Amino acid sequence: MATHTPGPDPRDGGDFDYTGGEVERPDLVDALDRRVDGDVRFDEYSRRMYATDASAYEVTPIGVVVPASTADVAAVHEYCFEEGIPVLPRGGGTSLAGQTVNEAVVLDLTGEMDAILDTDPDARTARVQAGAYVGDLTPRSRSTG
Repeated sequence: MATHTPGPDPRDGGDFDYTGGEVERPDLVDALDRRVDGDVRFDEYSRRMYATDASAYEVTPIGVVVPASTADVAAVHEYCFEEGIPVLPRGGGTSLAGQTVNEAVVLDLTGEMDAILDTDPDARTARVQAGAYVGDLTPRSRSTG
C-alpha cells in the first residue's frame, strides 16, 4: 500500500504572495495603508483571488486587507464605518453559501491572525485567533490529550 507524504504547507512561508494589475481606489488604499501595519491589497489579482469561496458565488471585493493585529481590524472597521464602506471578515473561504464574498473591504484573518492561543483537551475548549484553521487545531488537541 502506498503512503502519501504531504508536500510543504504553503502557509509556512512559501513564495505565494503574488499581486499585480490595476489598483482600484488608490485613495482608499492610501487611507487604509496609513492606518494598518498589515497588507493592503487592492490590485486586480488580489481582488480576483478573494472573489470566490467554496460556493458557486463570485463577487469581486473592493479590496483586501490582511491585518497584522486586532488594532488593524479595529482601524479598518472604524475608517470604513466613517466612510460608509462595507467590511467583510473572512477566514479560509470555505463557505458553501457565499458568506465570504461580497463587494466590501475583505479582512483576511488567516494571514497573520491564525494563532492557537491555548487548548484544554480535558475541558474540550480552545482559545484561538479568528483566522485559525480547525485542521491545525485538531491534531494539537489530540496530541496533548
